[in-house]
Amino acid sequence: MAKCDNIDLKSGIFATLPQAWPVRIVRHLSEMTLATIVAAYAVIICAQVFFRFVLNDSLVWSEEVVRYGLLWGVMIGAGVASDRLAHVALDPLRSVVEGHAALALRCIVGLLILTFSAIVIWASIQYVGRLWMTTSPAASIPMRYVFSAIPVGFGLMSFFTLVHLLADSGNPQRDQIL
Repeated sequence: MAKCDNIDLKSGIFATLPQAWPVRIVRHLSEMTLATIVAAYAVIICAQVFFRFVLNDSLVWSEEVVRYGLLWGVMIGAGVASDRLAHVALDPLRSVVEGHAALALRCIVGLLILTFSAIVIWASIQYVGRLWMTTSPAASIPMRYVFSAIPVGFGLMSFFTLVHLLADSGNPQRDQIL
């Protein structure tokens, strides 16, 4: 069993958290929802092209539904990217900082992400509350469903950030140490 500064990394209480069944369920539901949304707006765009150029007619609601689908896709995709540790990052310190300083830096970054996400979740829930009775112009979709994507997406980012922070699976050197 590998040791790093007298800390046993393999037997940490949260080391297997990213593979726990509740996390896997959230992961798979997020990925399936994202794939469904992308497929749905691809079909809607193809239908719009068919209607416009073949039938010489137009679907009035298609652009609006695709735009709202894109919002949901981006927000759920941000959660999936958080799970895969695939967000764009500037890591000039990663090659310089090692050991406990690197762990402290990862914890600080994780806590900043969680703090920012909590602020956005709170503000977006307030915003959704103000839009409760508003509907979209073409498709008459309640805007509360549209803008609920923001707290859902940031909730997913928070969830996966917390999982990786607790498991220290955001550590790129962890696999090399183990």
